[in-house]
Amino acid sequence: MSSDSTRRRERKCISCGINISGTSAAKFDCPDCGYVIYRCATCRKQSTLYECPDCGFTGP
Repeated sequence: MSSDSTRRRERKCISCGINISGTSAAKFDCPDCGYVIYRCATCRKQSTLYECPDCGFTGP
């Protein structure tokens, strides 16, 4: 199984961990390493911190 397939199944908010499939979540690349990050609308609105699991970059 490729890592792309695995990432597609693991669409969870990086901050709170909820499943974001079918929601208005944001998808973007980590500014430092390019890892795909998903954030739910609630965590985005509250500016909850997140940490990239690949490089450790933190952001609001």
